[in-house]
Amino acid sequence: MNNENIIRNIINNDEDFIWHVTGSIADVQYNPVYWILTVLTLGIFLIALKLKRIYRSYILTNQRLIIITGILSKTVDEIELFRIVNSSTTQSMIDVMANLGTISIDSTDMTGSICMYKIPNPHMVRDALRKQYTIARQKKGTVVLESLSGQA
Repeated sequence: MNNENIIRNIINNDEDFIWHVTGSIADVQYNPVYWILTVLTLGIFLIALKLKRIYRSYILTNQRLIIITGILSKTVDEIELFRIVNSSTTQSMIDVMANLGTISIDSTDMTGSICMYKIPNPHMVRDALRKQYTIARQKKGTVVLESLSGQA
C-alpha cells in the first residue's frame, strides 16, 4: 500500500488537508561526498538515500501532523497539533544551496521530539505548520507555560 492510499484512509472527513512533504535528494548535487559514495557503490548509495527520504512522509491537516515511515512495512505516528510547543528550522551550507532543511518539532505527547530531514522549502513548510498549531491551540484553549526552573 503506498502512502497516498494510507493518507486517504486515515484523514477524517472533518479534517482539512494542508500539505504532504517528503525528504528530497536535491542536496546530492552539491555534496562531493555523495558523488564519491554513489560512484563507489555503483549507484546503490543514491538509490538507498532516495528511498530512505521519500518513504518518510509528513502530512499536515488542520488537526494533526501524521508521520508515515517504511518501505515494505509501514509505521504511522501522529501528533495532535495543539500538543506542539515549538518548531525550528536548521540548514547547513549545502542545505541552503539546495533549498532544503531540517524542521525540528517538540511536542508534549508520547512522540516527544521529531525531526523532518531534508525538507524542500523548509521555512515555508515550518511557517504553515506553525500557523496550524497556533490555530489548533486557540481552538482547544491550550496555553503553553514556559518553564521558569533555574531562574531566581
